[in-house]
Amino acid sequence: MGQTARATGYFLFALYALFAIAGAVSQKTGMKLPLRISEVGEFLLFGAATVLFVTGVIQSEKAERKLSFLEKLDENAERYAMLVFYVFVCIAIVQEVLRRFVLNYSSAWAQETAQYAFIFLGYIGAASAIRERAHIRFDIMLNRVSPRLQGYLYILAEVCTLIFACIAVYWSMHTIQQLIHFDGKTPVLRVNKAWFEAAVPIGFGLVVFRCVQSIRRDLKDIHAGRPVYAGKAMFDA
Repeated sequence: MGQTARATGYFLFALYALFAIAGAVSQKTGMKLPLRISEVGEFLLFGAATVLFVTGVIQSEKAERKLSFLEKLDENAERYAMLVFYVFVCIAIVQEVLRRFVLNYSSAWAQETAQYAFIFLGYIGAASAIRERAHIRFDIMLNRVSPRLQGYLYILAEVCTLIFACIAVYWSMHTIQQLIHFDGKTPVLRVNKAWFEAAVPIGFGLVVFRCVQSIRRDLKDIHAGRPVYAGKAMFDA
């Protein structure tokens, strides 16, 4: 299954490259092509290739333990989404450089979509960092208090983050509503900006979900007398 998805992704990437080369030849020679795709079509073809390629890579991974679908989603949802956006950004930028300097036939969609994909990557990454407790923090005081008090301080931090995330979701949804109402479009793809600005409420919505999970996990650990999950240190002693 994983090999099939990856092979299909490779095929779509090759098809996209063929269209790009044909477009460059057509521009230089004035020859009319029997079939051309728009900027939106190029983006959709490239995006589908990226999703299928990443899906193949994910399905080829060997799991350490058997998990149900919901358990896999809970454990890896942000990781999978980040992988798609990261691969999209990297390949989109590389292919755009090749198109400009090798074919002298650049696309208009790559810069715009890579920019928005990077925004999605950042906001979803924030939620992943909440789950793994990987955000930068000053733990000098935390290391000087008892494990139980340390757990309550972690919970306090999660509650503050939760409140901020809820406010961010509320106001970002107001922005989305305005974009839908006034039909604000992107300069190149001419689609509503709400599709891309949705990165903010989606990202902070995931932050809210992960904060609730973390608080629940910490309360269980405190009740059981265990040290709370502290995450990985940036610099190990």
